[in-house]
Amino acid sequence: MDRRNPRTARLTKVFNSILHGKAITPDLGPIFLEAMCAQPDPVACASRVMANSSGLAALQTAIRYDLSSDFLNTHGNAVLEFLQTPDLKYIDNGHFLNDMIIKIVDPPIFWMAFRGAFLKGKLEENATASFGWLFLQLCLLPIDQATPYRQDADMSSILTSLVKSSSPKIAGFGTKITEILTVTTSVIAVADPSGGASPGGRHDNDFMDFRRISILPTRGELSSTEPPFLRLSSVLEDPKTESNRVGIHLDNQFRLLREDMLYQVKEELDIVFGRKKGYHKGVEIDGLSVKEMDFGTQERRTQWGLVCVCKKDFPQFKGLSEEKARKKYLDDKKNFFKHQSLACLLAGKDILAFPTINRDESRLAKNPPEIVLQFENVEGTQRALHKLKGENDLKLIQIDTALFTYGPVLKGLQQANMLPFSSEVLLWKEGDVLEEIPNQAMAVINTLREDPHTNLKSLLCTSSNIQLDTSQAQALLSGLTQKVSLIQGPPGGFSNP
Repeated sequence: MDRRNPRTARLTKVFNSILHGKAITPDLGPIFLEAMCAQPDPVACASRVMANSSGLAALQTAIRYDLSSDFLNTHGNAVLEFLQTPDLKYIDNGHFLNDMIIKIVDPPIFWMAFRGAFLKGKLEENATASFGWLFLQLCLLPIDQATPYRQDADMSSILTSLVKSSSPKIAGFGTKITEILTVTTSVIAVADPSGGASPGGRHDNDFMDFRRISILPTRGELSSTEPPFLRLSSVLEDPKTESNRVGIHLDNQFRLLREDMLYQVKEELDIVFGRKKGYHKGVEIDGLSVKEMDFGTQERRTQWGLVCVCKKDFPQFKGLSEEKARKKYLDDKKNFFKHQSLACLLAGKDILAFPTINRDESRLAKNPPEIVLQFENVEGTQRALHKLKGENDLKLIQIDTALFTYGPVLKGLQQANMLPFSSEVLLWKEGDVLEEIPNQAMAVINTLREDPHTNLKSLLCTSSNIQLDTSQAQALLSGLTQKVSLIQGPPGGFSNP
């Protein structure tokens, strides 16, 4: 941005004055939006707007002062193109961009006008592309926020207009939205051909929709004797499941991985309760009482936790009376009450819940020690809090299963709206032509297509000759032109990283 330009200087002056509290007015609204989009550093500009209550209010107000087609095609489109700056979507794993988008569309004054203009064909090509991008971002939001957009009454008309567009960019947005809807709304209760089983109803944590399943186990789940619902691989190979295959695959991967986690949890509890021989590595604490709630420190807030006080000191702290020495022990022994490790909370022999341990070393180092437990499952939390009102003798069993290795992956599967390369891997059939990657070393590609045995020395600027045989040339072409390729060869032969 050229600050010497009089208009640029005026835009910057208006932008800064509004961020410093100057009231936004209808005549200043378009100028503020233009000034925001003209800033040289989009990330710094967006950060200033989001961190400033005056700037955020100005953005929300300015974008809905004028809802005419002219405004939507100019200033409205410019704001959305500004938000499409690649660097913005990487901030805070996309949450920063989502927050900006939600501020613009909620309340839905601008969104309804923009949507209406699209349906009536009043948007120009650039604004239509921005609409497709915005609608895609709204469908990608967490399910509770995305549901109203995924269930849009005019979804069929919107998708038809997007997908049939002559612009590859606009059509691409329509294709991605279609894939999201297929994954999130597909019928996933496909019966197992061997027994006709289907998910849901076995216990309090078994649902047809795998996104509703609590990652941490529940009391009812662990006491259930019914086998879990797991599909055979043949279900994914069945031509009848092709339209729902991506959703089925995500569902099945979640159930398989979670069952692997649960197997370890069940095996460990069987050892603890004497139903199976073996050695239990985790810590067992008898005699816990509830002290208070914990929300972290003022400087660093955490998810709420329940602080439980031990009746006796840890045997590991024998001879360690000073808090400094106890903290050093905890610092040296990171596996002792490992952070985010799973635990089983009992009242007598009654399992209350499966909380995770928030390893607060300052509390653990106290005498008697204090343990912070965090709860995820609603049913387990309610049961635990209800029982804790009248119980003063609780037992905690630390589970040695590495929950932290399973949790992020399981959550990622539940939040997945699409599956990259599904067309090339999951849905590919013999005879399907793989989509080519555009603009990838075209000089090399064209040369090899004309003559696979051409010396590539001059093209690749190497000191020695490079002449490929037919199979090597085909392998290199495959790697350069296809989204997915499998290249195999003998040791020492040509390989494509």
